[in-house]
Amino acid sequence: MSGVVGVIDFERDLERHRPLLVALTATMANRGPDGEGLWLSPRAVLGYRALGSGAGAADQPFAIDVGGATVVACVTGAPTGLGEVARQLRAGRCGVTPGASTAELVARAYLMWGEDVVRRLGGAFALAIWDGRSEELVLARDRMGGQTLYHAPTRTGLVFASERKALLAHPEVDPVVDMEGLREVIAHALPPGPLFSGFGQVDSAEVVRYGRSGWHRHRYWDLEPRPHTDDVDATVARVRELLEENVRLSVPEDTEGLVATLSGGIDSSSVTALVAAELRRRGAADLRTFTVGFTDGEFQRDAVRDTQDAPFARAVAEHVGSQHRLVELDARRILDPDVRLGLMRAKDCPTRIYDMDASQYLFLQHVAAAGGRIAFTGGMGDQLFHGARWSTDPHLVDSGTFPWIALAQRHGAENGFGTRLLNHDTLRKLDLPSYYRDAYAESVAEVEFLPEDDGAQRRIRQLSHLLLTRFRTDAGLYNSVGLQMRAPINSVELVEYAYNIPAEMQRHGGIEKGLLRAAVADTLPEKVVRRPQSATPVSRNPAYARRLQEEFTAILADPASPVLPLIDLQAAARLAESPDELVRNRLSRADIDLVLQLNLWLDHYRVRLAL
Repeated sequence: MSGVVGVIDFERDLERHRPLLVALTATMANRGPDGEGLWLSPRAVLGYRALGSGAGAADQPFAIDVGGATVVACVTGAPTGLGEVARQLRAGRCGVTPGASTAELVARAYLMWGEDVVRRLGGAFALAIWDGRSEELVLARDRMGGQTLYHAPTRTGLVFASERKALLAHPEVDPVVDMEGLREVIAHALPPGPLFSGFGQVDSAEVVRYGRSGWHRHRYWDLEPRPHTDDVDATVARVRELLEENVRLSVPEDTEGLVATLSGGIDSSSVTALVAAELRRRGAADLRTFTVGFTDGEFQRDAVRDTQDAPFARAVAEHVGSQHRLVELDARRILDPDVRLGLMRAKDCPTRIYDMDASQYLFLQHVAAAGGRIAFTGGMGDQLFHGARWSTDPHLVDSGTFPWIALAQRHGAENGFGTRLLNHDTLRKLDLPSYYRDAYAESVAEVEFLPEDDGAQRRIRQLSHLLLTRFRTDAGLYNSVGLQMRAPINSVELVEYAYNIPAEMQRHGGIEKGLLRAAVADTLPEKVVRRPQSATPVSRNPAYARRLQEEFTAILADPASPVLPLIDLQAAARLAESPDELVRNRLSRADIDLVLQLNLWLDHYRVRLAL
């Protein structure tokens, strides 16, 4: 999905630091496999890795001379609204070249409108602009946080990048993690932030300036409560209209390498059907769709999975006429060292649910290897239309904490999934109960209400705000294999509209995501429209648990394993000697998965804990 990195320094001459810039930029080669661009000046250097998913995508950094000073722009992601930006620039007699690249349009728009350029863009994007006139760096992210930007101080300036690993490659940046960072890694209450001590990030919907006088930051958008005056039929029609418009804007002119990941659930199926229809309207080639499965035998129902994905995905593919492929994974492959390390480097920290995320990582490798470049997904459907089971359970919603933490506590993980092998001293220092309480209180305090909101509407507004600001779709796995993720459901127009839909409408038809189902019912088979929500598939192969036990035993036997001071060694030894427990108990597997990931993270990133 492309990546940017840069260094700003007000004392040293950075033009002589080309080898450093090359090294920093190279850390993001996976997310930008189609080329590299470098730009150097005394005060600022910028590096870019390109994913060539559109005209001029690799033409970055883009520089314009302005009265002897230079303005340079880099753009990651896939911003929408560029056609209108180009039209307005030409109307203002701005010299936009034919077929101008994204970076050129953004640079020229910045010269015309300054920071307000971000208000004219939609979609997922991050901007990095060096304004040589004032010697200031401008960084910005899209409203929904679809692209990341991190920064860290150096002795005489700062380094910034799309990924933390690029910052860590700078010789003046140390991989120190304090208690606050370790809580983010372990707790799984909030999306991981900067993590490392001294690191910062540009927040979603934020513009920041950095110069000799320091930092200046402001938000340019927030979720706002608004009266919802549409009836049910008008609401369904408006959801459909917004989805179709978002798909139209998201499908590029060049559809080479365009694919969809299809689970057979209503979110991905909706997007698949609408993208396929848009391609037919344009006379383009048929959409290619991919579904993940496993080679280990019969499907087994569990608490969050009622049905198997493959039959529903195949029905959608046949209905919309896509070229469909089932990618079947061997569960044992999930624990291969290259997969474990690849997933770690995709996220730069331990993942939430290893087996689920590792399966998706392997699946996306297959999609990219088959020629996929731009992958459409149903991302944010659960959040926007309240599809996850813990968001429709009133006991979890009213628990007084994050519903996903309350779900873990219901199943016996008092401090959250994966935490039951941490030792008493670690848990005492982390103080996760206080952390959850304070983080939840801070999160819900941001929510604004309308005077007419009753108790039910206030609760659903709080839940919606949590889901949309604290439980966002992560594009990291897609980025790591050179795929650009596009999620038309996750558009600001649809988010603003759905955020204000009344509580009684959200379960239209008596089923979760009823509004979305009704909006696309004419595009999909009836059995898909009525299929209940089902979680991302994982393997139930006993060989996975046995392999997990072998890795865990090896770590416990190695006195140099960096994770050992954090865990209860006696409890760990008992679990390592109970293979049947690992086969039948997902919580126990999650506990071991976190320990294994922590060990790899501490070792590979040379993390120094400052607790």
